[in-house]
Amino acid sequence: MTNKNQKEGANSFNGLWADHECFMWEMRNGIHLDNRYFVDMYKLCASQICEITNPKEFTDLGGGVGAYSKAMRERSVYTNYYDANIHHHEYAHTYRVADRYYYADFTKQQIEGDLIACIEVMEHIEDERLEPFLKRVKCNYFHFSSTPHTSEMDADWGHINIKQENEWIALFESCGFKLDRKLHYPTTWSLLFTK
Repeated sequence: MTNKNQKEGANSFNGLWADHECFMWEMRNGIHLDNRYFVDMYKLCASQICEITNPKEFTDLGGGVGAYSKAMRERSVYTNYYDANIHHHEYAHTYRVADRYYYADFTKQQIEGDLIACIEVMEHIEDERLEPFLKRVKCNYFHFSSTPHTSEMDADWGHINIKQENEWIALFESCGFKLDRKLHYPTTWSLLFTK
């Protein structure tokens, strides 16, 4: 299933580590679907978000190993999964986390849906790409989380766009979104927007 054009050294995270290196770090550090605690956190997240939004369709942008997608699909919500890291894509496919899979840079797509989530992904993407994408998005709800913290691994991981909560809210509002509420899962800095 690996794309012949995918370079082993490619980095879809905008960082120094290759996609495979990022993926293997996640596996070693419990970010995988065999870690009950990690999976349960996303089940709790899905429960919380479904109580609020009651979605019929869910779109997971930069879905990683697919924990959020899997939790939503298990709740019988039609699930779309996007990721540009081939190792994530293949892993998620193996675990059948979604109804539809897209191996793509979601910022170049026209995304429409009931509930869209982008969890711990936008810190990897410049505002020049985010703004036009967010202006094009059509949805009822957008679940967002992006770390406000810096670390010594930022260059490795490609954390090139770290903002504080008020800065993210301002960016989303400039693109036509309205803050609905703050959430507690999967991070304490999660936000829910409407559009």
